[in-house]
Amino acid sequence: MKDILCIVSSSYLNLNMSDLLQNDLGSSLLSITVLLGWLGIGFVILRILTISIKRILEAVFKLSNKK
Repeated sequence: MKDILCIVSSSYLNLNMSDLLQNDLGSSLLSITVLLGWLGIGFVILRILTISIKRILEAVFKLSNKK
């Protein structure tokens, strides 16, 4: 049963790879660029969020140390 599943999954992977290679090169590159762009935007948002949290925590600990 496990061998059948492996054969089915590898044939599905080959089918998807052949579909990808049959597509226009420009559309494939555009899709990759869009995905990388969204990843970049996500990392920038995470960086801004972590810097904001760091500043808030620093301000809270400064206030607690003054008392």
